[in-house]
Amino acid sequence: MPLKYRLWDMSWKEAREAFGKCDTVIVPTGTLHGHGPSPISIDGSSVEKLADEVGKRTGLMVLPLVPYGEDDKMLRYPGSVGIRPDVLEGVYTDICRGLHRNGIRKVIFVNGHGGNREALTRTGQNVRELGVLVAIVEWWSIGRTLMPDLFPGHKGVFMEELAVAMAIQGKEIADIRPGGYMGEWGENPTRKIFGDRIKPIRFNDFTFKGAPITIPVDAWDIDVEGPPEISKDDLDSLIKRGEQIIQRVADYIAEFAQEFQKINVQEVLKSRE
Repeated sequence: MPLKYRLWDMSWKEAREAFGKCDTVIVPTGTLHGHGPSPISIDGSSVEKLADEVGKRTGLMVLPLVPYGEDDKMLRYPGSVGIRPDVLEGVYTDICRGLHRNGIRKVIFVNGHGGNREALTRTGQNVRELGVLVAIVEWWSIGRTLMPDLFPGHKGVFMEELAVAMAIQGKEIADIRPGGYMGEWGENPTRKIFGDRIKPIRFNDFTFKGAPITIPVDAWDIDVEGPPEISKDDLDSLIKRGEQIIQRVADYIAEFAQEFQKINVQEVLKSRE
């Protein structure tokens, strides 16, 4: 009988045995909002797939996807369903507390949405007092840093999200009707809201004289149509790229997870005293 690694597939007895063997788990986190021609769920489906691949490679326990997340920037978009950041922090923290009661001391959040990062970071701070160590990994940051052949030059990862979505669900999932795309799509869907010298980058990231500045006002105008358009001729090559992204990023996260698993949390936290 093959080893079960998905918590939701286990009986409570199997879960007790699995928790007793390893103190590290994987939790995928996403959200629901517009991504141009990509599915509204891509921030969740991408990390659900990656977490599953990592579970297969490592045998580490994988928890169900947390599909709802932060969505303040995209609330006006049809299909957006967001959770308030304070509530989201509470949900993530309670998940970690529940895992702690089951003997878990290390939690790897495979995060699919940048807006979740602050709540996840605060969760990591919250649960250190319990003796739990949190790591947050994000597939697009890994890919853009280590896999430039799969993540060519543009600022965003909108094309890679479409590639991954189709690799998971098939080319029929892409909405490639004519016209520009909106909702986290395009090379530069930003507007100059603070003049010429304070330049928008993405979301609430700006630069002034070349240095990064954060201003909690969205620079991203989600009502601006973003090229390029996608034709049917592009889809097969995009699917292949998406398949490679999934495999190579999953390999990386699996290697990280095995290294993270070796950490003695008690010793790490003792160093703070």
